[in-house]
Amino acid sequence: MKLDAYIDTFLDLIYPRNIYCLLCNKSIQKTEKYSLCSSCREKIEFIKDKTCEKCGKPLDDFYILKECPDCIKTKHYFTKGFSCVEYNDPMKELVHKLKYKNQRYVAYHMAEMMIDKLKRQKIDFIDYIVPVPMYKEKEKNRGFNQSYLISKYIGKAMNWKVEKKNLIKIKDTNPQNQLTKDERKDNLKNVFMIQSKEQFKDQNILLVDDVYTTGNTTDACSKEIKKSDPKNIWVISFATGKNI
Repeated sequence: MKLDAYIDTFLDLIYPRNIYCLLCNKSIQKTEKYSLCSSCREKIEFIKDKTCEKCGKPLDDFYILKECPDCIKTKHYFTKGFSCVEYNDPMKELVHKLKYKNQRYVAYHMAEMMIDKLKRQKIDFIDYIVPVPMYKEKEKNRGFNQSYLISKYIGKAMNWKVEKKNLIKIKDTNPQNQLTKDERKDNLKNVFMIQSKEQFKDQNILLVDDVYTTGNTTDACSKEIKKSDPKNIWVISFATGKNI
């Protein structure tokens, strides 16, 4: 058994799923969806209705264009993006638990929501799931890459291959949330690298990240993947902000 499988089994023993609510820690029935009590589930703003046709951000009903203002102004390198929930305070807390409190089991339930989203969008065939990579030292310090954890669960459920070694991050960068819009773009220039262009040629790629904000990270990854001449680059994120 691989090390990853041992870790997953160990986490399942420590954190049995669907016993406590992910957000409030209240005891719940095993039948509660996404391991959330009904009260906490009501706090989640699932993205279901009008969305940007390019990045998947939710749009207000009065907005008449098909793409959000960011996508109108910005060239994206991916085919189309999807997100599951709006990045409100409860969802920020959930992401924080995964990334900074080492609560890795949260990734399983994020993946559940993302799988349901992919099925609703009829994304039924992917050659490679590609997690947004972390710089090796940062991943070592954290102990894991949250996008890879999520990708593993999606891959297992959908029977799709996960490829984490072909797209790598070769430079350390400053946290995107601490930078201005212009600084964010400069921060990600030439930091990702494809190791084998042949592997992704004519393939359907699903790029996975936890949060989609400006799209700079997914664009930087997609731009590098496009050098391989893939068939499509779909993007799925757990959460995103509302654009307008």
